[in-house]
Amino acid sequence: MSASTPRKTAPRKTTTRKRAAAKAPAELGLVLDDDAARAETDKLIADREPLFTIGGTTYTIPKQVPPSWSVKAFTIATEQGETAALAFAAEKLLTPEAWTAFSECETVTESAMRTVLQALMDRILPDGLLGPKA
Repeated sequence: MSASTPRKTAPRKTTTRKRAAAKAPAELGLVLDDDAARAETDKLIADREPLFTIGGTTYTIPKQVPPSWSVKAFTIATEQGETAALAFAAEKLLTPEAWTAFSECETVTESAMRTVLQALMDRILPDGLLGPKA
């Protein structure tokens, strides 16, 4: 072949790649983040009950919390202590407006403060999660 003659090459075989088929639910184990789980979690958060009232405004917390919040609070409590877990509970259970109203209310008694803070911890770490109470 001379330098000016183009070289003939064999045509390339085109291979079609097979896409991995979606795994059947049985092969995935328990799916924790599907739409049904998300809807159930959203429903839990939306179902609320009154915790305290300040200035005529009633502030609420969820009647039940998503288990993921309890797992996270448990992890925080064991790794960083109860104070850090309480901060997490306040952040998750109360709206920013509720926490501001509570923390800025000059007439909150010690008894009321303890009641509110204990309610937050009891809600996010239900009995038995950290072991039996003494």
